[in-house]
Amino acid sequence: MTVFAQASRFIMDLGMNRGDNTAYYLARGYEAVAVEANPELAAGARTRFAKEIAAHRFTLVEAAVWEKSGTVTFHVNDANDHWSSVEVGLATRANSPTHALEVAGLTLGDLFEKYGTPLYLKVGVEGVDLTVLKQLQSQVIKPLYVSVEDCPFGLACIEALADAGYDGFKIVDLSHVTDMHDPHLDHHFPAGSTGPVSDSLPGRWMGQAAFEQLYTSTVRDRTGRFLAPAGREFHLHATKL
Repeated sequence: MTVFAQASRFIMDLGMNRGDNTAYYLARGYEAVAVEANPELAAGARTRFAKEIAAHRFTLVEAAVWEKSGTVTFHVNDANDHWSSVEVGLATRANSPTHALEVAGLTLGDLFEKYGTPLYLKVGVEGVDLTVLKQLQSQVIKPLYVSVEDCPFGLACIEALADAGYDGFKIVDLSHVTDMHDPHLDHHFPAGSTGPVSDSLPGRWMGQAAFEQLYTSTVRDRTGRFLAPAGREFHLHATKL
């Protein structure tokens, strides 16, 4: 029997980057566990969240999320740290300069076993998002909310979430994230962040079929071709209704 962790009081941020999303989760009153493989960004987080670390409200895991436990090669993009990835083809897009590091690789199961299951799982691990969502299927206790960056495999991500037991879906247009509002607090969402926690998103949750129809007619078609205007970015949210 699958259980959804609606009583959990922490959020897990996979792909923390500079910590803007984590800062918001902490401001909302949640505890946070953040995973980041880039050692420079991890060092910045230890400084930025020193008080929260000392208060045991924030845990930083310096590792890459991957399909198996062990060591994995992580490619740091020297021009745009958002593009860093274990997938070299993604990290080196647009002929970007990169350097490779050997880092710890952890599965979603590893993280849940050590830190528990979060209320909300934010997935932003360049090139590994679908792998993470497929790993959700084997977890007996799952987050009540999950969000993931849109990518050419967006439709497969929706299907993986449905296979994991999620039946409510929303989409967020991140091109307007700086105008978004969380009714729980006065917070400015910086560009590049993922916006409100799933429980504070406007609009109604949609079933899988209706959501796929919306997605494939406005964001990407069933081949993965991007349909929205250039420059738009989206985040997919799911819950158990």
